[in-house]
Amino acid sequence: MEYLVIVYDKPGTVRIPAAFNKGVTNCGAIYKDDAKTEFAGSSYNIVANSREEIIEFLKTDPYYKAGIWDVDNALIYPYGCAGRLAKDIVKP
Repeated sequence: MEYLVIVYDKPGTVRIPAAFNKGVTNCGAIYKDDAKTEFAGSSYNIVANSREEIIEFLKTDPYYKAGIWDVDNALIYPYGCAGRLAKDIVKP
């Protein structure tokens, strides 16, 4: 099953470079404002067997290990994708 996962950063934390993990179909940052001046957390689409498996996965991430993510309050929802378009994140 695919899940939509939103993990907020703990207040006052500073982000470190992310490591990409297996099982993620897409991911991205969540910002506090339209100008994208401050991170609020991260979003993922993850294929997993259960919410517990997702929590275990999140606890392997460098953001969790560095004390940045508030995994205890992560939002995890079953997700049905109606369409998906790839986006090139590298600008020429």
